[in-house]
Amino acid sequence: MKLVRLATIPATVLSLLALAQPASAAVTANSGFYDRQVIEYQATAEVTSSPHAAQLISKGNIVFHVVDASGNVPAVQCARLLATLPNDATSCNVLNFIPTEVGYSGGAWNLQIFHWNSGLTPVELSRDDDIFAAVAAGRGTLEVTSILVRCPVIDFAALR
Repeated sequence: MKLVRLATIPATVLSLLALAQPASAAVTANSGFYDRQVIEYQATAEVTSSPHAAQLISKGNIVFHVVDASGNVPAVQCARLLATLPNDATSCNVLNFIPTEVGYSGGAWNLQIFHWNSGLTPVELSRDDDIFAAVAAGRGTLEVTSILVRCPVIDFAALR
């Protein structure tokens, strides 16, 4: 089980870096969730010296990546995003804060990976409370990484 979890980190970083665009490139929108609503954002990832450093830099902002027991993003996690914004890239992630929300503290998020336990059928987790409830209920575990993601939210006007 730990080997599967360790294997998901490089794959997650690669998927985030694949979504990241150089400064000179056209802006590419990525879709994700915030409070069960679809949002759009840009993503770039960088590795910090430790999970603790990433948490300090992110100031409590978290981007959750959801994987099944084999380390893959469950289809149900992406289905609504792909149906809503079929032209956007997506890692099917969940943000815990957006600009203008009380508690938001900047444009950097610590990447944390929710791992569904083996033998369970994944469901869409589209809010940080959903993820914390799944952990509390023993449906999966949360892995804190040393990855810092800078993902400016580009379409959140409807969420204000």
